[in-house]
Amino acid sequence: MEKENQKKKPSSAAEETRSEEKRQKKLKMRKKLKYGGLATTVTVIFVAVVVLVNVVVNLVGNRFPNLVLDLTTSHVYEIGEETLDYIRNLDQDVEIAISADESNFTTDRYNKMIAETIEKYQGYSDRIQVTYFDTTSDPDILAKYQELYAGNIQSNQIIVTSGSRIKVYNCQTDMFEVDQQSYQYYQYGMMSFSDCITGFKGEQTLTSAIMNVTDSNPKTVGMIATAGDSVIFAQTQAYVADPNTYAFYALENLLDENGYDIERVDLMTSSLDPETYDILVLPAPSSDLTTDAITKLRDFLYNDGNLGKQLIYIADYTQSNTPNLDAFLREWNIQVEYSSVIDENSSTNQEVNILLSQANNSSFVAPVVTVTEEEDYNGNLANTSLPIVAPMARALTALTSNNGRTVTPLLTSSETSYCYPLSSATEASEETETGASGTDTDTDGAAATEPAESAESAETTTATSFDTESAERGANTVMALCRDQQSAGDHFIESDILVIGSMSMLDYNLVQNTAYNNAEYIVGVLNQVCGKEDSIVIASKDLSQTSITATQSQLIGIRTVVVFVIPAMVVVAGVIVAVCRRYR
Repeated sequence: MEKENQKKKPSSAAEETRSEEKRQKKLKMRKKLKYGGLATTVTVIFVAVVVLVNVVVNLVGNRFPNLVLDLTTSHVYEIGEETLDYIRNLDQDVEIAISADESNFTTDRYNKMIAETIEKYQGYSDRIQVTYFDTTSDPDILAKYQELYAGNIQSNQIIVTSGSRIKVYNCQTDMFEVDQQSYQYYQYGMMSFSDCITGFKGEQTLTSAIMNVTDSNPKTVGMIATAGDSVIFAQTQAYVADPNTYAFYALENLLDENGYDIERVDLMTSSLDPETYDILVLPAPSSDLTTDAITKLRDFLYNDGNLGKQLIYIADYTQSNTPNLDAFLREWNIQVEYSSVIDENSSTNQEVNILLSQANNSSFVAPVVTVTEEEDYNGNLANTSLPIVAPMARALTALTSNNGRTVTPLLTSSETSYCYPLSSATEASEETETGASGTDTDTDGAAATEPAESAESAETTTATSFDTESAERGANTVMALCRDQQSAGDHFIESDILVIGSMSMLDYNLVQNTAYNNAEYIVGVLNQVCGKEDSIVIASKDLSQTSITATQSQLIGIRTVVVFVIPAMVVVAGVIVAVCRRYR
């Protein structure tokens, strides 16, 4: 019996050992499950928090777009204060429709700029609604907008509507600044469109569109571009890069971007009907106007006695003798001199160190001019410290007359400036062919230069020698407003001629440069003269710089998160883990 018991004891000890091993394994398994489950739970909670934070940040970003940081060099995704003030105070519903799949605007870098800018507009105003649609699969939506638009709406366009007014833009050429030479290569398939882009002008395009479609008093501008088969304005170069060509396009774009409806017209074939146009632009005609053309301008401004029209006349040093046009201007008590305003005083002049659209591409000194003190025509400039420059501007002289018309100088040079005489390229009486502005010829081919009124033709001074030291110094007007104001019962009616002394004042590089007030002043004065709501002049954003910068406040915020918040979160997590292990 003892032997049997002795045999059973070792067996019992082995069982106990195995049982203990099983128990230890179970404990280890429980610990693994416990800590594994805890780790999984922590991971799930962390992921959920990250997702929740992202959702909240996106919601907050959409609801309060100004909280989203823009660290790009040119602040591509930021919207200016003037734009924000305008869209926050919208009192009309605006629809922005993009004729493309929304997914195309989340992957492509440049399309994303457009999409995020539009999202910001929507975030700042409940009046703005955004829609994406496909022109093929959504024919009903396309038809809705096509009814309002005279042209054909195609894919990859941005449509802005309010009520019955509509503006349509191309997502490429209308939203971005492009290098014209590179763009030609792109059209031939030799370069991608992204390689042509130099700047983003989404804000100015969208703001202009919204202002245009919500404008209760829209103005239509007839840009006199041609006279017959010839370009109206004087050209100094025989190819498209002519500076006056650039200035014409710059003014056209400037007016379009600030809510004016633009149409190009021909001086000879278009009727210049006052019922159709509110404003006409006559840009530096290269040769004299015919008497018929003068009659068209006179009838337009008279408007069957109702007045209420404006003419913008831009003179230029490139023009020849224009006796008919000069006589017409004298009717409005203004004379454009054959001289260019020069100011060599280093305390008042401004070096235009941007490259104007000149053949030699060189910088030069241009007079800084002073804005009139009259509040009615001060242009409502946001920053009066920025200069207005008048390169190669012809001097303007106000004439005395009893015809009831008045002349108000708008921009004048300093007292140290003087006038340098210009040479006429061609005397009008010597012309034997139809000029760029459509000069009439008789059956013998001789030019008809009958003046619009029996007044002496203006003579051109040929500068053979000129002593700058002995030149007469004094302030010279380079931009003026001629007004014909009449009483009409309980109110006044008025027509105006806005005379600008130089096409170069509207040079593309000056108009696009926010360091100068040229564009903002000219648009502001025109708004004041024609009674249009104030516009917003917005410069495009340069995309040529790729570095990322941040403001001081942004740097402080980033430093706080990286140096304090994130380490603090790590420390707290560590303490929690340590305490859990200590009391497990």
